[in-house]
Amino acid sequence: MEYTDLHLHLEGSQSLEDLKLLSWLDSEAEIELPYDDEEVERLINYKNSNHLSLPISLLQTEENLNYAIDALAKRLKSRNISYAEIRITPQYHTKRGMTQMAVVESILDGYTQRLDFTGEDMSSSLKLKLMKYENATGIDLGLNKRPEYPHIRFILSLIRGNMRDPKLYEMNMETVEIARHFMSENNYLIAGLDLEGSEGVYPIDDYMDFFGAARKYHIPFTIHAGENGNPKGIWDAIRVGASRIGHGISAVKDSRLMNELVDRGTILELCPTAELMSGAVESIDRYPLRLLMQYGIKATINSDYMIALNTDVANEFEMLKRELMLSDGEIQNLMKTASESHL
Repeated sequence: MEYTDLHLHLEGSQSLEDLKLLSWLDSEAEIELPYDDEEVERLINYKNSNHLSLPISLLQTEENLNYAIDALAKRLKSRNISYAEIRITPQYHTKRGMTQMAVVESILDGYTQRLDFTGEDMSSSLKLKLMKYENATGIDLGLNKRPEYPHIRFILSLIRGNMRDPKLYEMNMETVEIARHFMSENNYLIAGLDLEGSEGVYPIDDYMDFFGAARKYHIPFTIHAGENGNPKGIWDAIRVGASRIGHGISAVKDSRLMNELVDRGTILELCPTAELMSGAVESIDRYPLRLLMQYGIKATINSDYMIALNTDVANEFEMLKRELMLSDGEIQNLMKTASESHL
């Protein structure tokens, strides 16, 4: 069985071994991981409010971004995920001098080069470093195997924050312009835009300039909304033209909103484990997936953060099948919806 993941963040999807290797690769980061592996796992666990801090600090160079995408792509393939739209937030990776454009180019290169170590070119700096790491640690990185990747596209995320801050405003608009640049060049690997962050603190009206530009440039976008228990964020997201809603689980609190989602054909990117962990849903037995499906809302099942949440799409479906008694037919319908809901 092959799966689709439409809501997956790069940041927060690095394994413990990935972080060790990234730390070794990036000596300038001067980040010494805790000696105890359990302490590292605690730091990157979703329950830790700063769970993205360590991964982001290690994703500040072209080489590390190249490797992070390669490692994640291989992990997705190993878990029978045939298509994924990976969210990256370019602003997160500019803390040590990289431009947003360089960040996105590094991500794309890491995927398109596919780190094919079976070819003749064994002289690149990254390849040689990985060979050295393998020899030093005895860890098999599979350098002599042709990697198998799923089909991946990338969503560039804007950051919610105080739009009176001219720097943040400029950086968000720069992200929009980068998406426009690649998509105008017919680069199919860039799928569109996203807005992430605290929806309850920063109202959608503060971001009208960005979504207006996105519509002008014909860039599709999704918005994180409805994970804080308030359906208003979902209303706001569909009002500005979002074709998909990240999470959107709070829609069940407003029957008029559910009807609106059906009429518009808006897709919900449900992430059950994340929504349970965040408190958006009290317990798995109260997870309102069936209600959404009965209304005719287009729902998809996704992972959000693979490592921070210790999950993947296959695990999400297994949990829903076990706890909600989903039938094979219902699972097939959800998977079909996801396969037809690319941004």
